[in-house]
Amino acid sequence: MIEFQETGKFKKPTYIAKEKGLNMAHPEYQEMFRRLVERGHVSIFVADIQGYLFYVNHSFVLTMGFGTKDDILGTNLADTVFKDPVKRADFLKKLNATGFVRDFEIEIVRSDHMHVILSVTSNLIENDKGEAIGVEGIIHNVTEKAQLEEDLLVERQKLQQLLEFDEAISSVRDFDGLVDCVVDRTAKILEVMKCSVMILDEETGTLSIAGARGLSGQVIKETKVSLGEMIAGAVLKEGQPLLVRNIEYDRKFQRANKPTYFGRSFMIAPFSLGDRIMGVINVSDRVQKTRLDRGIKADYEEAFRDVDLRILCAIAREVSVAMENVRLYKELISLAVIDPLTHIYNYRQFSKSLDYEIKRCRRNNIPLCLIMIDIDNFKLYNDTFGHLEGDALLKNLGQIFRHQLREVDVVCRYAGDEFAIILPDTDLEGARRAAKKIQDAVSRFSFRKEVTLSFGLANYVIGITQYQLIHNADKALYKAKQEGKNHICVSV
Repeated sequence: MIEFQETGKFKKPTYIAKEKGLNMAHPEYQEMFRRLVERGHVSIFVADIQGYLFYVNHSFVLTMGFGTKDDILGTNLADTVFKDPVKRADFLKKLNATGFVRDFEIEIVRSDHMHVILSVTSNLIENDKGEAIGVEGIIHNVTEKAQLEEDLLVERQKLQQLLEFDEAISSVRDFDGLVDCVVDRTAKILEVMKCSVMILDEETGTLSIAGARGLSGQVIKETKVSLGEMIAGAVLKEGQPLLVRNIEYDRKFQRANKPTYFGRSFMIAPFSLGDRIMGVINVSDRVQKTRLDRGIKADYEEAFRDVDLRILCAIAREVSVAMENVRLYKELISLAVIDPLTHIYNYRQFSKSLDYEIKRCRRNNIPLCLIMIDIDNFKLYNDTFGHLEGDALLKNLGQIFRHQLREVDVVCRYAGDEFAIILPDTDLEGARRAAKKIQDAVSRFSFRKEVTLSFGLANYVIGITQYQLIHNADKALYKAKQEGKNHICVSV
């Protein structure tokens, strides 16, 4: 029985196989076989019963990552090809059982530290008595073939995840939710620990991190990259995806003066819609895997491959469409609830917000007030300066109201030159102060002529309807008009 000896020791060849069937002593045959064996691309080896190599051709030397035959002759197959004891035992079991093994695949770390996948076909060498006296075989480097098959398998497996990714982001309607979804799912699909989405500010021409996974809050907050600068900025400007297998050896992008949140191997894919560039997706720090290194299992960081970049680019294309859908949806919602002239809420949103605040008032027993506002002599202002100036007056008033009030207050254009303000958690005295604040701000603003407002205030009382609350505020407004305008009146 043949048994390889894992000793790490060098042994000089002691056995030379005798060829039979052909007159190998004939010079022509010797020269022919020498050329076939030595110049061929197939790696050939011959070892003794203990696994010590006493013949290898030039292709075998190169396949195993050595420089010359002297570097490998005398070494044991256990120390070169079959370092993994489990794989070695499996190979020897098959070889000893049948005397022949075909296409036995094994992954090794060569002498130059490169990981390769080999296919070994081997048979026993027997003497005249049928006793095993050695082993011979051929080896093919099938790393590229295996990698291609693995890439195809990965792409098939990722296809379902990409379909689920598309469905997930297509259903998100707010920007922050979309970014979080993209970051989390991209990190899962590509099996990375760090992923970020950077968005371009078109006014400033800078990229900032809108959402990330695996980055500190400080990095997210402080990272600002100008278009065309650093790695992410250059990728976005060029509009081409980037795959860096190891930045330490990359001539174009070296680690010095580059963002520290990238790992050694990383990818960046830009996303855009037509001619409008939007941002980039960054991924780095692949989840560590375990493999055999010199017979010892060790964790390692695998570099990204072309298949990974294709997947990231597919994700980027879906993100482009989803980002545009979010923008269009936001515009649609804005058109439905925002007055296009004053850029404050319209009557539709006023009614919806007031209904919500009334229900909250009833549930929590908190105060609620409503202010109705009318521009004094607006028709005269329009007739004097024209409709464009009238529109400008309405716009300016809308901005004044928003600047003088709290974020929780709801400012609306009720109709024409009439406005309504919903004041949650506010009693009548608070509403009166808010009205006075607005009145003073309007008096300080430089309009084409003096502008004054009339105010009608009403508070919600448990039991009344939305219509009754509006009616009470409207009666107070009418009273303010009757009393000479530029007044603040409270419903009684």
